[in-house]
Amino acid sequence: MALGFRQRDPDRDGTLEIEEIHANFVEVYFVPPERSLAAAGLDATQAVRYRTKLLEIDGQDKFLTIYPISTFGNRSGFLKPKYGQIERITLDNTDIVSWADWDAASTMDEVLDVLENLPSTFTKDYAYGLGLAKPYRFIIDAVEELSDCTEVVITGNHATGTDPDNCEIFYISKPDFEQMRLELNKIDNHLQSAGRAVKSTSAHNVLSERMGVPKQDPKTGRHPYRKLFTAVAEGKEELSEEDQNAVIGALTSHAADIAEKQPEKLAKLRGDIELVTLEALITRYEGMLGENLVEGRWQEFFNENPFILNMAFGYPVIKVRDQASVGGRKLSGDGEKITDFLVKNSLTNNTAIFEIKTPQTQVLNKTPFRDGVFTPSADLSGSINQALDQKYQFQKQIAQIKDNSRLYDIESYAVHCCLVIGKTPDGDDRKKSFELFRRNSKDVEIVTFDELLEKLRQLSTFLRATEKAE
Repeated sequence: MALGFRQRDPDRDGTLEIEEIHANFVEVYFVPPERSLAAAGLDATQAVRYRTKLLEIDGQDKFLTIYPISTFGNRSGFLKPKYGQIERITLDNTDIVSWADWDAASTMDEVLDVLENLPSTFTKDYAYGLGLAKPYRFIIDAVEELSDCTEVVITGNHATGTDPDNCEIFYISKPDFEQMRLELNKIDNHLQSAGRAVKSTSAHNVLSERMGVPKQDPKTGRHPYRKLFTAVAEGKEELSEEDQNAVIGALTSHAADIAEKQPEKLAKLRGDIELVTLEALITRYEGMLGENLVEGRWQEFFNENPFILNMAFGYPVIKVRDQASVGGRKLSGDGEKITDFLVKNSLTNNTAIFEIKTPQTQVLNKTPFRDGVFTPSADLSGSINQALDQKYQFQKQIAQIKDNSRLYDIESYAVHCCLVIGKTPDGDDRKKSFELFRRNSKDVEIVTFDELLEKLRQLSTFLRATEKAE
């Protein structure tokens, strides 16, 4: 009888115990070997105490239920379910168990015969823990992501989806299961093919470089997965948008699994992504500062990156609305007093008004009022009065705005105004005059565009220093 298993060694693999529950229905238990119990820090002389259910076999109704457990004593979760949520996998109406009468007299070899006849998607050696083979684990991941079920039933009698009468069961129709198997096999084939192409090219290029012969590029093929896997195997940093979406999708799908098994790597990846994103933002900001852009472009920029406003404001804020009508009956009104951004403190709900000008806006007059003293420009003074008028209108209309907008979690306890305008003046006298003026502007906080850029740079430096320290 060809079982397709390695030679059975009870001392190494453990043993099976069979119990008859009723006619033609048995439960099969795994009794771990002493060495696995010792590795898990358990009493190796009491192996039977730690026996764990492995199978249910029903020869009459022709179903087989697998209990996927971890059988390695040197790993966490020993004798517990392999998966985070799914505890059972059932093959419904299967011929695998129909050929024998199952009772307590059934032998270990008969159980091994059943396992040998499992579909190729399953692990067949109980010493390695039953369940779906590693390449098909993604099927379980998908079920756990899409449902709260604890049992998967592979069946020819139900459509794929949750059981309307039993929230613990998730049915997968046999055609859908087969389709997933084929798709996953195709992906593995593309991966292996890409790996072979890159290995072959790499070996060739080492020798060709020594011989002065032109190098080769690996054959990427036409399939997008093959192209992606080839690029990754080569260590290429640049990916097309399509490839980037594929990588992001794969990471998103398996983030929970990665977080469970390799949390430090996921944290490192997250930090790298945040740092790269921040540096890209800094580069974009620097480029925009070199252009003569209208207010609308800067308003769009801050609308896309509202966390920069947090840094300007000094405490945690949430954007309520951009281009908010603060002088009308509701925030979405037209033709009223419009502020660039209305934000609120995420802890107190107190509101603040942001006005965005441009970096080219002059903050001081060109000629001094007295020796070493410069006065604020008309643009700066006018912008401050504009913000103060918006504050006045908003406080006057707050009750009507809240009621008409049905937005009740905003308050006007002490509405603060923040003005982003111009650049820091050059020269000691001009800097002194600017600081003297804005530090005495108690109701409007004035921040320049280059100061915001410097805050972004300092944040980047801090994150890089933290990364090196770790």
